[in-house]
Parts: sequence; C-alpha cells; structure tokens
Amino acid sequence: MFLTKITAPGEAPSLEKLLALLPSPVRPPLVGRRAAPFSLPDNIICFCRRSASDLNRPQRGRALHHRFVLILALRTGVTVRVDDNDISLREGQGLLVFPFQFHDYMDAQRDALQWLFITFDMVNDPSIETLRYQPFDITPPMARAVTDLVAAYLKTGAATDDLTTLLLALLLMHIKRSRATSGRKRAVANAAQGGVAAGGAGLMTKVNELAENRSLPPSVKEMASALGISASHLRTRFRESCGVSIGRHVRRLRLEKARGLLRLSSRRVSEIAEMCGFLSIYTFSRAFHAAYGVPPLEYRKGAHIQKGER
Repeated sequence: MFLTKITAPGEAPSLEKLLALLPSPVRPPLVGRRAAPFSLPDNIICFCRRSASDLNRPQRGRALHHRFVLILALRTGVTVRVDDNDISLREGQGLLVFPFQFHDYMDAQRDALQWLFITFDMVNDPSIETLRYQPFDITPPMARAVTDLVAAYLKTGAATDDLTTLLLALLLMHIKRSRATSGRKRAVANAAQGGVAAGGAGLMTKVNELAENRSLPPSVKEMASALGISASHLRTRFRESCGVSIGRHVRRLRLEKARGLLRLSSRRVSEIAEMCGFLSIYTFSRAFHAAYGVPPLEYRKGAHIQKGER
C-alpha cells in the first residue's frame, strides 16, 4: 500500500540529528518566530472509497457542494473531472477540490482502489488558491500527517477532535509548501500532457465567477456577452460540458452558497436569501426545501445531520 511504502523507516531525519543542528546559546533570546495568521479547518469528515464503481456515489454523477474535498489516491489512479478540466490523478497523488466545483471520476486504472476523502469547512484562505486544479505528490511528511490524522479521527472526544483539526491544518500546510516549491514545474508538465495550467480557467469556472460576483445572478445573455460568445453557443457548450442547463447550474450554485452560509454564519435567513439572489424569503425557502428536503431554518438547527449529509 502507498502509505506503507512512503513511510518506511529511515526516510526522515532522527531527532538526534536534528538536535545537533540547533544552537546552544548562553542566554536564549526572548523573541522567536511569530505565528502567521491562518484559517483552521472545521467540521471534518473522513471516509474511504475502495472501488472505482463507488466513486460517483451517491450522486451517480457530478457532485457539487459548499465544502472542501481533499482527495488522496493511495492506491490506483483515476481521472478526476473538476468543472470542465480533466486532471489525471496517479497513485500516490492528491487533489483539493474547492467549494462550488463540480467533480466526478472516470478512467480508473482498475476497479480496486483505496482513496481517502477528507471533507471540511474553512473560511476563505487566499494562500490555498495555489492548490486549485493542481495535483500534488504525497510526500513522506504528508503521509505521516495523514496517518496521525486518521488515527485521531477514529477516536472520540474533544481532545482528539482538536488534534484532528490541527493535523489537517498541518497537512494543508505541507501541501501548500510542496506546491510552492514545485508549482511551476508541475504546471509545465500538466500543459504538456493536456492538463490544466496554473491559473487556467475553463468555461464552467468563468461562469461560476460571473455568477458569484454579484447578489443577483446575471442572465445567460449577460454572461455570454462577458465571455464574448452568443447566448445560444454558451447554452450548448455549457450543457455539453457538465450535462445540465446553465440556468439550473447557476440556481444550484446559489442554493449551495446559501447552504454554506446557513452552516457557517449567523446571518438571518432573509439576509442569506437576499445575498444569494432570491427575490423573497418565500421563494428561497421553497427552492431550498425542494433541493435538500428540509426548510432553511431546520437545516441550520441540524436537520442535515439527521439525514446523514456529508
């Protein structure tokens, strides 16, 4: 198994060797390294997929939600389609899917696999944007953090919950550091293989940006004008790209944004409805109930937990 191979003894420096690199001052300084402000992940869920045929369940199609999804391909490679970009994820690699991104899976090398999924909420962190659409190699420090994280997650109690949060934050920090050192090389390789270059944005990504930058979603005609194509061409290309109409997609984006705000903020339901482009709280409540099976207020009170939502 990948984690067994990558965490083999002798790959990390021993504590004794590390201590030899530390100074031995007569008077230790009182001012040291300061912690930079950073966001902590919250509401963490870990689960494992063991067969390629299970990857697209329960949606059996393109998933879209308001949480981060960290995918670690520990055994067997698969192509992950994120928005309208095909990303080849090899065994021993990982990928972070951002909130409000469509994603599904195809072209598995074989049905038997072992993929770890870590889903979580987190407030906006600009430094994590470098990971969008960018696969990364799972390094030994990442593998050790993953092992400790899963061990902590399987235990219960407030102390282990805090430890799980901190270990995931450490894992994300390792991933960002890895991307910072190899991002340019990876982007060139992805472009050569027909993948997504850093900063590249496909049609769905551009539509998402247009839809999210204003409280009232733009019309198809306005979006087409901004993209420099006709409205009919935009409708056709979008349906071919993700299998749904652009209008339905934008509506779902608004509902997913509302669902995230209900969980992560204390704003009034009426305020959330307005922020997400619904003309009235009644229209919003009907649409939310139809999409998720519970009214917005009940969802905020925890009805989604009883329904087993991830």
